[in-house]
Amino acid sequence: MEDMIARIVEMDKKARDMTAEAQQSKLDFENQVIAKRESMKNDFLERAKKRVAINRKSAQKKADAALKQIEERDSAVIQRLDSVYAKNGDIWVNEIVARVVSE
Repeated sequence: MEDMIARIVEMDKKARDMTAEAQQSKLDFENQVIAKRESMKNDFLERAKKRVAINRKSAQKKADAALKQIEERDSAVIQRLDSVYAKNGDIWVNEIVARVVSE
């Protein structure tokens, strides 16, 4: 009888030990999952930051090129206006003065 009780106690101890090991394994696995998820999140964020930086540089280059074209076009227009004014400015001034005086 005592032998049977000892075996039952021993089986109970083994069962508790197995339960404790299973719980520890579960905790370890949960911690690994949390760590892996955090690592994946950090990797994703890092890649996203790199893509944003690349896209920002690309957008800046396009904006700079567009600005250069606008400045070149504006410069050409200004040169044409200056040329037309240099050619016709005196005529325009004389005509304006003549119209104002004649009224």
